[in-house]
Amino acid sequence: MRRRMMLIFGLLIFVVAGVILIVTQLLPSIGGRSQSSVTPTPAIRQIQVVLVAQDISVGSIITEDKIFDGPWPSNYDVPGLVTNKENIIGRRAKADLRRGEPIFSSQVAESGTAITYPASVISLNINPNKVAIAVPITRLSSVAYAVGTNDHLMIMATLMFIDIDPGLQTDMPNDLLLVNINNKGNLTGSTMIGGRIFKEDPLSSTVLATFYTPNEKQRGRMSSVLLVQDARVINVGNANASTSSLITQSTSKAGAAATPVPAAKNPDIIIIEVTPEEALAINYVIRMNGDLTYAIRSAGDKTTYDIPSLDLKRLMEDFKIDIPAKLNFGTNPRVDKPHIPVLGNDVPVEAK
Repeated sequence: MRRRMMLIFGLLIFVVAGVILIVTQLLPSIGGRSQSSVTPTPAIRQIQVVLVAQDISVGSIITEDKIFDGPWPSNYDVPGLVTNKENIIGRRAKADLRRGEPIFSSQVAESGTAITYPASVISLNINPNKVAIAVPITRLSSVAYAVGTNDHLMIMATLMFIDIDPGLQTDMPNDLLLVNINNKGNLTGSTMIGGRIFKEDPLSSTVLATFYTPNEKQRGRMSSVLLVQDARVINVGNANASTSSLITQSTSKAGAAATPVPAAKNPDIIIIEVTPEEALAINYVIRMNGDLTYAIRSAGDKTTYDIPSLDLKRLMEDFKIDIPAKLNFGTNPRVDKPHIPVLGNDVPVEAK
């Protein structure tokens, strides 16, 4: 009996040892399988977007130093996020932009047309250190109304000059007041038009002096100058009105023939962007009754020209114009001034 009990006890110890061995061998593999079955958390992919480096107030121009490239989670790829700095540099902010925030395309504008700002659209379309000024145009001065918004112009100014008396600030020559004493001893005076003294007077024995006096008013001397090298056109016509001169067509629902709509009146004024110094010069020329003529520059041309002012002497010399010889024949009919054809759209204007 005792031997039987010892056998059962030994068998029990063997079973327990086997169980312990099995457990210790299987647990690591079971734990390994449970750990490998857990799905790892995927890494969040990031994209580069444009962020605000410093606060940008509404209406301000966005410059490179005010923005930078920064990471942004791709799972928050909201439509309109700006990812390229070049796309917004030089544009204006349509709203206040705060440092660290991403920039959306809806927050910037090419011009001032969509900016909520207590200033005019024109002011928001002017580059820094520039000003806008309105100048008159005609069909001739505006390249036959070819001038359009964002064109770049050269501006030529023409002025007339005459000689004046520095002290009196009046036209030359001055009148001469001759004071005499008559045979009664009284002072008398007579006025004559001044001129140049003719010293070799054949009648010098009987007259005191002889003057060459003018028989016409002093002629003005013309000078033209390249006043502004590069002026950008901001607007053609009045700022608060449509300036399109195109004829639009309208068609009825029944498919009738198109009815022409009268074209807008040709503009007589444009708004240009220039430096403050150029604006001052333009204003002075206009107030001095000078003439302004505009030449359209080639798109993208930034050439600076060093051209001196042009007067009659330089015109004759630089362009090799000879003075015509005096001949014993002429044209018929007589021509006293060049014939200028009047075109169909021209309105003759009498010279003042």
